[in-house]
Amino acid sequence: MLARRCHGVVLLWVIASVLTVWLGDVVETRAGTVYSYIDDQGNPVFTDSPETIPEKYRAKVKTHERPDPVKKSPSVMDKVRETVKEQTKGFGFQVPSVGIDMKRYSISQSPILTYAGIAAIVLLLIMYFCKNSPMIRLLALGLLIVLGIGTPVLLYTTDGGPMDTLKKTAITSGQAQQDRLRQAP
Repeated sequence: MLARRCHGVVLLWVIASVLTVWLGDVVETRAGTVYSYIDDQGNPVFTDSPETIPEKYRAKVKTHERPDPVKKSPSVMDKVRETVKEQTKGFGFQVPSVGIDMKRYSISQSPILTYAGIAAIVLLLIMYFCKNSPMIRLLALGLLIVLGIGTPVLLYTTDGGPMDTLKKTAITSGQAQQDRLRQAP
């Protein structure tokens, strides 16, 4: 009984390690354009989406090009990934490449989504392999529920998320209201 449970845990760690190596390069920085302007209080504001810039600042916007990431020598993870691909080709298999379209998400949201997905897969595998241990399954289910609630909250509240956009809109409308009140006789 104990040997079977240990075998399941070892198998789970092997699967989690393979997923980590396989999905390790999903999160990366992207080159692109950054827009900046100075608001009414004299604070510099930076964004990567021009539609979030208020109308009154659009004439004063400066654009900055983010350079492409510098090519580095391959990391240990890259070397392991290439070795695994070569070994599987020797057996007649091909490792599928994972290309997740993360263009909708900001640079701070992409890692949250990636790590939450990996954590969810690991928790589901724990629930599957620990069929004889209801306490471990219950703990994994509880963590999965917390992950399901916490991930959208983190995505909502990160820089560039919907809450950030709403906050900028509220500040802009508050400024416009203050300007109208100052102009009133």
